[in-house]
Amino acid sequence: MTDLNGQRPRLMSVAYRMLGSVADAEDAVQDAFLRLQTAGAVTSPEGFLVRTTTRLCIDRLRTRRRVEYIGPWVPEPVETRGRDSALGESLTQAFLLLLERLSPDERAAFLLRTVFDYEYAEVGEVLEKSEATVRQLVSRARRRLGLEGESRFRATSTQANGLAERFVTACRSGDLKAIEAMMTENVTVHSDGGGKASAARRVIEGRDRSARFLAGVFRKRLRTCELHLTEVNGGPGVLFIHDGKVNDVVSLSLGESVQAVYITVNPDKLVRWSVAEID
Repeated sequence: MTDLNGQRPRLMSVAYRMLGSVADAEDAVQDAFLRLQTAGAVTSPEGFLVRTTTRLCIDRLRTRRRVEYIGPWVPEPVETRGRDSALGESLTQAFLLLLERLSPDERAAFLLRTVFDYEYAEVGEVLEKSEATVRQLVSRARRRLGLEGESRFRATSTQANGLAERFVTACRSGDLKAIEAMMTENVTVHSDGGGKASAARRVIEGRDRSARFLAGVFRKRLRTCELHLTEVNGGPGVLFIHDGKVNDVVSLSLGESVQAVYITVNPDKLVRWSVAEID
């Protein structure tokens, strides 16, 4: 199977976007390789791996329930600085959280068709569904995600980084009016502690509440932590580092202004973040 190891990055890309968890994605991909080893004669090993990985992810989504999860759930953040960002928009935490609206089949069909550019017939082979059914799944997914006919403003990298730096500066200063001025009216703050670290138990909504919450978070963290700007899930982000370990990962969803802030403090989702890789 050595010659197939080059397939792992693409399989991980599919699995992570399906599941929003690096650990779960790794398990799905590894399981797919193990099944290939015992599958006997396979006409297309690459196709087998894509089909099996996708179906394993669908199975996980069907059986996974987050009713027991404490507080808001945020997809596991990944450090993407210096990596290929060709699929960066589909990697953002805002996008991954949006995908939670879809059924497992809709999610798989939508990702394979619109993100990974599989033909409808190819997606049908993966999902064992007709091409017509796949088209219906993708169309329904677009409607549920509110993507049909939309023309959203998308900040360039320079614009996004500039806005992020100004926003972080305002948060560090605690200037509520400055923080509010850079956020949309319906901005949200998602703080994921998973019951294992201190975090808001509900999504914070609106400029005033969000500004006060973020000012408080930055004030508290800066007493004991170092702050580093970085790239999280293909966009601007912030790390708070305490005693040589990443304590918080903050990701920003940006348009003309800040639309959402995602704060991950659940230690289970930070195990892959290494201070050694930070300048």
